[in-house]
Amino acid sequence: MPDTTDEGKIHFISPQLLKKLDYQTPISKFYASATYMSRRTEPESLDFSLGDAHEMPLPGFVEALQRWSVAQNSSWYGYKGNIPESRVTVSASLQDKRGLSILPEDIFMTNGTLVGLAICLQIVAGEGDEVIILTPPWLGYRRMVHFTGAVPVGVPVDTSTFDINLEAIAEAITERTRAIIVNSPHNPTGKIFSARTLEGLATILAEASKLYGKVIYMISDETFSRIVFDHQSCPSPTQFYPFSFLVYGYSKTLMAPGQRIGYIALPSTMPKREEIRRVIAMLQVSAFGWCFPSVLMQYALSDLEKININMEHLQKKRDWMDSSLRGMGYQLHTPDGTFFLLVRSPWEDDCAFAELLASHDVFVLPGTPQEIPGYFRISLTASEEMISRALPKFQAAIKYAVE
Repeated sequence: MPDTTDEGKIHFISPQLLKKLDYQTPISKFYASATYMSRRTEPESLDFSLGDAHEMPLPGFVEALQRWSVAQNSSWYGYKGNIPESRVTVSASLQDKRGLSILPEDIFMTNGTLVGLAICLQIVAGEGDEVIILTPPWLGYRRMVHFTGAVPVGVPVDTSTFDINLEAIAEAITERTRAIIVNSPHNPTGKIFSARTLEGLATILAEASKLYGKVIYMISDETFSRIVFDHQSCPSPTQFYPFSFLVYGYSKTLMAPGQRIGYIALPSTMPKREEIRRVIAMLQVSAFGWCFPSVLMQYALSDLEKININMEHLQKKRDWMDSSLRGMGYQLHTPDGTFFLLVRSPWEDDCAFAELLASHDVFVLPGTPQEIPGYFRISLTASEEMISRALPKFQAAIKYAVE
């Protein structure tokens, strides 16, 4: 029998995989060191750190799943890929809600946004390539890019407006650049990038593609595109640049992140889409396992498309917290979209201030691990009862911090 006391010498794990797993991002370092975050689930804790729902499911959600869970034939729960009806539903929705004309055959159903992003990155990036991400980035981008063998290149947004810094993007592009990930409305800043900004970005990408003799792709993460305040418009970056992938997931809209469904959509302006269609279809059943959503979620999509997070309720919570925190002396950025508030930390050390709030049983995500030091992020998915209980604690924290 082998000696099992030294497990590291028994199991062989791919060195390449271990190297990728050992890759440290700012957020992974934070979770490894911030032990106080383990208290988020305690009964008296007020957790504003993530976008989890703290209220019951949206009206109609459970009923839709119940309705479509009843089998209509013997193969109802058999293997299903891109169910035609779900692709038609998405195509109609993109036209109705976003003004985008995308054919059903250019829509590929995925098990949420994460899988959609992973497939797109697998297509365009490989060992030694570079993928530009806007910083502060969504927390998972760096590791996802790293897993392809490519290098994530962070380009900070304009610190005064949170808009894309087009000059910095142009300077960051090299002959190794294969893609840029754009997230609008942007998490964590909540900024909606305007048509003018996106047109400028498209011009830069087109000129750089011509200069280096190869396409630089845009991957448009539009997870929050339906969570927009003050009835603002939210243009899709794919409207302005033909070599684009539109990636969407319903978990934020439906406030049900455990029920995964999303898609990749190819704009009709993308040249020679037939080849991209073929590659996506192969990746859906190979590189990452079975990447399709559950058949139940696909069947129910025609009903789920009619459900949306209550924006009036969400904006009420945004305005309530915005005005209350400003009245206490906090400085913050009022978001155009998403369900996050980005608040300036009264202390330069935002992680220390997050610990101070945690001592009052209020949990937020500090800015440093999100690559925006000096801030912290609050999730508006908290219930009104949570907000009522938390506001006096925010007051006590800033009073202590400035004394």
